[in-house]
Amino acid sequence: MSRRPSPTRLDIRWFAPNKYCTLVVPRLEARGFSIALAGDEAARVAVAMDAQVAAAAYSYAARVGCPLIHYVWDLPPWRLGGGRPDWVWHAFGRFWRLPRVGRRYAERAGYYSRLSYVASRAREVWAPSAHTVASVEERLGVACRRVPFCFDSDRFTPAPAARPRAGLLSVSRLTRQKNHAAVIRVAARFRPPLAVRIVGSGPEHDGLTRLARELGVPCAIDAGLPEAEMVTAYRGAEVLVCPSRFEGFGLTPMEGVACGVPTVASDIPPHREFLGTAVHFFTLDDEESLVAAVTAARSGWPPHHAGDVLAGVTIDAAAERFASGLAPYVG
Repeated sequence: MSRRPSPTRLDIRWFAPNKYCTLVVPRLEARGFSIALAGDEAARVAVAMDAQVAAAAYSYAARVGCPLIHYVWDLPPWRLGGGRPDWVWHAFGRFWRLPRVGRRYAERAGYYSRLSYVASRAREVWAPSAHTVASVEERLGVACRRVPFCFDSDRFTPAPAARPRAGLLSVSRLTRQKNHAAVIRVAARFRPPLAVRIVGSGPEHDGLTRLARELGVPCAIDAGLPEAEMVTAYRGAEVLVCPSRFEGFGLTPMEGVACGVPTVASDIPPHREFLGTAVHFFTLDDEESLVAAVTAARSGWPPHHAGDVLAGVTIDAAAERFASGLAPYVG
């Protein structure tokens, strides 16, 4: 869909913490939406594309008097635990918080308390998956709309020609929930052990290095790869393994499938929701299941059909969803 830009007021003030969260912006602008990524010019609607920018987006929306759409990617259960948000209010252009006595969120209480406050006052709350929608409605007590985002379909594409591939690749933050250790353990089950490359940074770095050394697994851990090198890493892997215990969307396996890499993914709701038959699933904490999935992926069976599976999560498809959702606010 397309529309004519408003001559009197900016359509959308788009708040994003990184480049990824702006992928649909050029497509929306091509459809006629006027969008600003910075500044205080008044807009018809504000969009907060991540919890990191929710507070700033809410303050802006309150200041210029426009509705806010709040995008929530996930609500990690280990961070919220069985707690409830602190008391939060917004006055004089800033947030104020009174810590709750007892039953607080398990981690980052102020961060998630502000998120809860903003979500309860946003005009709409959107989320990328059915799993996150259910979490938002249960934990924050607000209605939530499923509006899947996208992977970078302009950048992650198959290699233009066949190229040699080697080893297992795992891409994500080096945290316990991302479960990179499972990749090292399964690599050690093969003879000789499979080489492992992990791309990411985080507190698990030293532990993963130590585990690989103990198991005799050749392992390289890289952080901060440039965009072009990231695509090269995918294309050069024999198998991409996505062993995460929790995801709100599940971006990494989408990127692997888009690059034509045999992909293994943990059997968690977002992976099932978006990946269909394009990957080999394995059961969490079942090493035999992971070995079988990696073995099947290395054999090249069954072939995956990236175009069919990923058609709904391209940049163009996400832009169409966002354009439809935003149109009532800027018409």
